[in-house]
Amino acid sequence: MRLQSKPLLQVALDVLSTQRALEIAGQVHPYWDIIEIGTPLMIAEGLSALESIKTRFPDKKYLADLKIMDAGKIEASLAFARGADIVTVLAAADDLTIRGALEAAEACGGQLMADLINVRDPLARAIELCAMKVPIICLHTAFDRRDSSKDIFHLLDAIRPAVGCELAIAGGLTLGSAGKAAARGADIVVVGSGITEHGDPRAAAHGLMREIAEAAGRS
Repeated sequence: MRLQSKPLLQVALDVLSTQRALEIAGQVHPYWDIIEIGTPLMIAEGLSALESIKTRFPDKKYLADLKIMDAGKIEASLAFARGADIVTVLAAADDLTIRGALEAAEACGGQLMADLINVRDPLARAIELCAMKVPIICLHTAFDRRDSSKDIFHLLDAIRPAVGCELAIAGGLTLGSAGKAAARGADIVVVGSGITEHGDPRAAAHGLMREIAEAAGRS
């Protein structure tokens, strides 16, 4: 069941310090729905980065991009306990790992996002994950393959009619492609460098929110 009533903008903070993340969050607030504490930031600073940003801007949702591959219940529980609203698990993980992470999400009142990055048969795995009641599935073009992000729209077109859960789309999206994703059925549009490396992050975020809303048929 799709839970969102509108496409949401998720800003990916794939920076390497909490200070820089706070600077960007301050520049773009309130023009985001979800802030992603990126994997590089958590490797560099830990989950304390999430706590610092959420303390400053408590009115938004926060995603911890842990990319869990094992010990699903333990690792997801750690992130939810530190303030995450959404935690990511790799779709390539064992079903037992994903079920453990789902248990943690249910116990903590959070949500799980399964990342399809590098899955050999994304459509088949998306159907399996939806049957497991994973609430959000992310169609993700890897950073190292960002020049091939156009392929993600073909995947979105294939998966959207096949599943009823929420779909996020990530990887190289900017103004223009973000609206295209929303128009084609994405529930969450993830933008990283299109905001964080823009000359005017606030204007970029504002423009993206407007574009996503217009593409989804809202004023």
